Amino acid sequence: MGTDAKLTSSEVESLAPDASSLKSAKGLVKQAKWPKLEYSEHALWGECQGSGKNPYVAMVDMSQPDIAFKCSCPSRKFPCKHGLALLLNFVEHKDWFTAGTEPPHVTEWRDKRAASAEKKEQRAQEKLDKAKEALVKAQEQAAAVAAGKAPKAKSKTLLKREAAIEEGIAELKLWLKDCMRNGLLNVMDRRFKDIEHLKRRLVDAKAPALANILGAALQYDCSTNEGRRQYLKHLSRLYLIASAFENREQLAPAWQSEIARLVGIPTPKEEVLATAMVAQGGKDVAPETVLILADIPYAVSNGTNHKYFCYRVARAEFGAYMLFVPSNAQAAAAMAERPLPVGSVLQAKVYPYPGVPQVPRILLEERTLLAESKQVEPCSSDFLVEEEAEQEAACEEAMSFASSPPRTLSAADEAEIEQALQGVGATVAEPQSQAWWRELKGVAGLAPAVEGMSQYLAQNPFADFYPVIIEQANFAQQGRPRTGTWYLCDREGRARLLSGRKEALHDQVVTCLTRTGGAPFTAIVLLNDVDTILCGIVFEGQYLPLAYTEHNS
Repeated sequence: MGTDAKLTSSEVESLAPDASSLKSAKGLVKQAKWPKLEYSEHALWGECQGSGKNPYVAMVDMSQPDIAFKCSCPSRKFPCKHGLALLLNFVEHKDWFTAGTEPPHVTEWRDKRAASAEKKEQRAQEKLDKAKEALVKAQEQAAAVAAGKAPKAKSKTLLKREAAIEEGIAELKLWLKDCMRNGLLNVMDRRFKDIEHLKRRLVDAKAPALANILGAALQYDCSTNEGRRQYLKHLSRLYLIASAFENREQLAPAWQSEIARLVGIPTPKEEVLATAMVAQGGKDVAPETVLILADIPYAVSNGTNHKYFCYRVARAEFGAYMLFVPSNAQAAAAMAERPLPVGSVLQAKVYPYPGVPQVPRILLEERTLLAESKQVEPCSSDFLVEEEAEQEAACEEAMSFASSPPRTLSAADEAEIEQALQGVGATVAEPQSQAWWRELKGVAGLAPAVEGMSQYLAQNPFADFYPVIIEQANFAQQGRPRTGTWYLCDREGRARLLSGRKEALHDQVVTCLTRTGGAPFTAIVLLNDVDTILCGIVFEGQYLPLAYTEHNS
């Protein structure tokens, strides 16, 4: 790119992490604030005088396609207001800058970035080369099958692993049959001991994913009828997975891959890339825009599995990205892949894993963060005491919106609501990336959402949730203002009970209502036959992601 690139002020402003940073940066577009402003063919650097004794040193690297910023200030925002202001100064007032030779600290920083970019390009090329090799093998295999030849035999390692898994599954099925023969109520007392034993047995049998699914059965409260129903349903699903693995050779290829994943046999990354390239006629996929809508964590023995529900804007389709984070802090810090911020907008190459096509598991490669929405902190009522009557009244007014007709807020109303939010410790996502969030396409109400869920779960009985976008949604409450039950409703008057811990759910709904003023919004929801989990809302072109709370089941 270089410093001779013709950038506009609006293009620079689009790089701001949020509205407050942009406002602060504009306040620094003053020559008096910068005792030093210099540039070279590839970079800008300058010193901004702050409130401290020493000025902040800001730098901008424009030698690569992506503009990079660096600053000596302690801000965690990227870019910070100083880096953003430095680039704005250059675009709007180039005559303030002096052409000069790069100081050592600027050159050293740019060299490190260039070396990192070169390594990244090498890794991408190596990945592509491996994928092409796998593509050739896949095409040869497909041609052999088409010619009537026997498919390539499985490796000895895979055959040995499958045999071990079958032994573990045989023991699991025997226990499941014993539970049914003896009656669940008669074996409840020892279910914890039995399940822990079988989990270890399945891990030894190289079926870790199946062991995790079995361990999840302990989450149900079997002292209630609903808990026992969900426990029986979970065991039935386990039996179905076990039986499907035993009869995997009779299944369609997509289901063979799906069952292998469910028991814990991974699909090599090269195979995933090759499959995508086959679908593209031998070419690599192009980057696309991906929205990160929700993160559902599943605790396992040595860490946490994060299931990110993503939305592919160009295809208007959902996908699931899986990431394991070990409980060991040192191991977690050394991970090559980093957790994805919920509410973020990415540009990435998307490769679907082999398996059933409904909400497929996907691989995200060469990710670039385009924008990020801040997670909404609940408008908590835990600390509202008599001395804070004004804050309590603000929350009560927000809750009253649920039962009042939608209304258009004036600028004064919006300012008052923002002040009320800040008074009770809540934060709201800055207005950003509106164009992307307006691209979300949803259904018109709960009836088509539930119908879609029924069809989805019928096609894939092993799915945990059905992700859906519901337009023109709102809240309804039954009972007293602070202790009642919250529902998600549509414009036709249909409603579903929202899932989550009561206190946390109440705080989240109040925060959303305070933001929307009772007006309809677009809801991002996860559904199954029991749960209705609200992941976030889109209102006036911005996404307000909500923290995940434990669901009912």
